[in-house]
Amino acid sequence: MFSTEQYLTAITSCLDKKTNQVIQTLQDVFTRPFAHDVELLDFSTFIDPMRFEFTLMMFSMDKNAGEVFTEETELFAGSLEIIQDASYYELDQPLHDAFFDFYEENGEELEQAEQEVFATWFAACWEQAGGTAFSLPTYFGFHDAGMSYDLQHARFIDDSEKWA
Repeated sequence: MFSTEQYLTAITSCLDKKTNQVIQTLQDVFTRPFAHDVELLDFSTFIDPMRFEFTLMMFSMDKNAGEVFTEETELFAGSLEIIQDASYYELDQPLHDAFFDFYEENGEELEQAEQEVFATWFAACWEQAGGTAFSLPTYFGFHDAGMSYDLQHARFIDDSEKWA
């Protein structure tokens, strides 16, 4: 009834609907003057697997894993919501139980594949928005996942590498 390929294709289709919004927001971010103690940008995805929704946030961070804030109004620091409560998968209610059985059977494989789909999509948005010319180190990941996608080097890293 369900397959990994079908599931990932459906996620890609949902994410594609948000591409233009993300590109426009990233282009705006790239033009902002950041506070001097902002050392990296950390884009974090928060997943609600029961509702198949995600929220994407940007955090301006220092190398001590602390979020940077500023009172200087002409400089940016803090967080920015990129997307709130957007659908990443659509499933008819009668199929929920069967889907969750499928997900439970294949959970580890599916979770990793989901993260790769999200990271690939976000990296493409980042590149289309001009991210390769952006000077701050920039990462994309999932809240509390322990891994991030290093956008400048196009690879997954352990989160501890961001703070080194």
